[in-house]
Amino acid sequence: MGAVGVEASVKNVLEMGEAPIGRLLVKFSLPTIAMMLVNGLYNMIDRVFIGQGMGTEGIAAVTAAYPVMILPIAVGLLFGIGSSSMISIALGAGKPDEAKGALAQAFLAALIASILVASLSFIFIDGVLKLFGTTPGLMHFARQYLSIILLGFPFQILSMAIGPSLRSQGRPNASVIMVVAGVLINAALAPLFIFIFHWGLQGAAWATVIAQVSVLVYAVILIQDRKSTLKLERSLMKLRWPTLARMLTIGGPAAVVNLMSTVVLGVANVSISAYGGGLGIAVVGIVNTVGMLFGFPVMGIAQGAQALWGYNYGARSYGRVQSVTRHALLWSTGLSILFTAVIELFPRAFVTAFNTKDPSLLYLGTHGLSIFCMSFFLFGLIAVSTQFFQSIGKPLETAVLLIVRNSLLIAGMLTLPRWLALDGVLWAGPASDAISAVLSGILLIAGIRRMRARGLGGQRRAEQAA
Repeated sequence: MGAVGVEASVKNVLEMGEAPIGRLLVKFSLPTIAMMLVNGLYNMIDRVFIGQGMGTEGIAAVTAAYPVMILPIAVGLLFGIGSSSMISIALGAGKPDEAKGALAQAFLAALIASILVASLSFIFIDGVLKLFGTTPGLMHFARQYLSIILLGFPFQILSMAIGPSLRSQGRPNASVIMVVAGVLINAALAPLFIFIFHWGLQGAAWATVIAQVSVLVYAVILIQDRKSTLKLERSLMKLRWPTLARMLTIGGPAAVVNLMSTVVLGVANVSISAYGGGLGIAVVGIVNTVGMLFGFPVMGIAQGAQALWGYNYGARSYGRVQSVTRHALLWSTGLSILFTAVIELFPRAFVTAFNTKDPSLLYLGTHGLSIFCMSFFLFGLIAVSTQFFQSIGKPLETAVLLIVRNSLLIAGMLTLPRWLALDGVLWAGPASDAISAVLSGILLIAGIRRMRARGLGGQRRAEQAA
């Protein structure tokens, strides 16, 4: 790395502990919000292409396969969140070698895990699809789509494992460029393959895989360039169990919650198919896709704050940690309220984008979206609280927040339909959000108070020693 590159890298890292919090959060969050919004838009546009090209059946087939597609996200986050938190804390504590080791561990462990996940998914593809509620009429299409998607699992896992390190070393724009490039490639290829080449679901799947390969290649290029404080070093590519154990402990809750999301979507597919068959599964797909479109930008604020929380916590600048939390809560809650209003005022407009030819889909989709998303205004508090504990290396609190919310959602989907039929599946969302928001607030306040007490205790000891 040249002298200019070193100076820029050091400046990027140091400003996380010195610059005004508001300006820093804008710098780190806006690129992440843009990245997440683009990603959410692509997920929606991709389903729109499939819905317009193949109708309700195409949306239902992709929805049936989607629980399996969460698996690489869970594995990628396991290493990505764990390593990025360790990197931020290590850099804040002035331990760059420890940060480099965490990055190397994340890459090597993710490589091994990605091969295992992809291989096992190929072997048990039919059984898993049946388990997650795929009806006989959708099995052929879901298998056709998923068998191609599985080829991209290793590339997706590896890029998610190492990509967050760019934010941790003060380069949020680079991480955005990486993801947006993949989304643009995917968005360009999907309509070409579906409508021009007439490849149908296979075309949508191939567009996704090509984009995932491109993202990984670009991620490696960005990490290895002269602007990076950390690089992938072959000499560090050895499994070190203490480092790996710490990484898995921090990233584990996020992985578990994504695995639980697989269960949630599977339960939703099974529960709703009993009342609406393939049409019901298509509704689940629409509700989930619109929810991601609006949920991703809110998560972007929390993820943008991740490096700031971790760095300042590692540097014992607890006042700055609290300031980051206040700003992130204000912004994320405001955005959540705005998005809730948009969804509740115009639910039919979103559903119409997927398919205008099926009146049953329009009616049921509008009804489902309006109910399931009515509590979305609480999502900002839930997202910030969860990311706060992840960022400062508190796996217990993170696990409680993530697991409780999904457990409540699963329980609601299994029990409420006994009294409310199809609406019971939908009302499980607002019920779980309300309880999770209360729990998030309680844990966040308690966590801030403990951290404040620790800071005051350290200050008193320093004064006594002086």
